[in-house]
Amino acid sequence: MSVPILKIDVTGIAEATGELQRIRAKLADRTQLHALMATDARDFTKAHVAQDNRHATAQRLGASPTGFRAKASKRIEADSNAEAAIVRIPRDTGLGRAFSSVTIRPGTGRTYLTIPATAETYGRVVRDFPKDAFSFTIVAGRYPALVWREAGGNHRGWTVAFWLRREVKQKQDRTLLPSDEKYAELGARRASLYITSLRSRLPS
Repeated sequence: MSVPILKIDVTGIAEATGELQRIRAKLADRTQLHALMATDARDFTKAHVAQDNRHATAQRLGASPTGFRAKASKRIEADSNAEAAIVRIPRDTGLGRAFSSVTIRPGTGRTYLTIPATAETYGRVVRDFPKDAFSFTIVAGRYPALVWREAGGNHRGWTVAFWLRREVKQKQDRTLLPSDEKYAELGARRASLYITSLRSRLPS
């Protein structure tokens, strides 16, 4: 006697199972999620840096801000892989000071750093001026400096144009970049949106 075979097929179960497997695979491989997180973090960091309106030195010298931070923000990049979302910040943006104090020293072949002393020299370097514009001197027997040879612009002759330093120490300033908490919130929000987008692909 033959045995009856009962086959039950619930429409959508096989399709849903396949989608679940694909969601699991995407969660196991976080490459796409990290790429999205990196882009979010890059844009968030660029906005934070560009909106930094601290211009203490410019204000002290009576100079116009150079827009250094805004320019630096444009060079921040996103990168990612299966292990992490990465924000790349060039060293010469000065933003490394968000993580630790830094000591700046002259480059190869140079003895001193040049520190602007007036509004006329703020945001500029010695080579921006004629070769004979300055003379080297020691102020008060202690402080090396470059002084204007002649009067002109808003300066008198033999007044300090640049202070000269063998090194400059800058203290850590974590506020140069968003806080760790803000980055964590940003990552959690992107992860939630990512999982929601994967779930929305399941057949109803």
